Amino acid sequence: MSSLNETPEQLQQPDSAVSTGRLQRPAAKDGTHISTFRQVLRRHGVTMGLCALAGLFLPLALERIQITTSSTVTAPLSYIAITLALGLFLAFCQARKGLALNLRNTLWLGYLLYISVVEELAFRLLFPMWLGEIVNPMGAVVVSNLIFAGLHYVTLRWHWWNCVFVFAGGMGFSHMLATYDNLTLVILTHWLFTFFNTPAPPRTR
Repeated sequence: MSSLNETPEQLQQPDSAVSTGRLQRPAAKDGTHISTFRQVLRRHGVTMGLCALAGLFLPLALERIQITTSSTVTAPLSYIAITLALGLFLAFCQARKGLALNLRNTLWLGYLLYISVVEELAFRLLFPMWLGEIVNPMGAVVVSNLIFAGLHYVTLRWHWWNCVFVFAGGMGFSHMLATYDNLTLVILTHWLFTFFNTPAPPRTR
């Protein structure tokens, strides 16, 4: 998950007139407008990474990770090949969209893979497992995905209706994990959908 893609007209507006992109809601006159890759990394990437790190300290976390990555461990070369093939496909899609093959856009693909790993680890695997000790399993999934969507509202300043779609997507990934019990498969699917949602890093004004 990432920030907005702005139009050239929006990029030419003065800071006080900065409004919104496809995903990000308008900034107040003294408010924050996320317009750089660094802001996305600091606000969203670090937050989600810390969530995943916290999840690793939960009881049975490593055991649950081991169970859901068993197929990856038994056939690592196959999953490495799939990951590389998907990465090349995404780079090809960037080129078709007129995005240059450069370090910045390549790093963006790496960032989207990173965010897919930490978000799935935290909000589809570990937090629902922990919350399941407090509420029923379905309630745990719903609460975890509500937190997931809410963090997009706060860290990336997305419109609330985009966060509704984030919640729905998270529920879909949760269903996928429950069906296949394959964390790697869900991560790669998340990477693909996240790319199609935001294929390029935010453009600096």
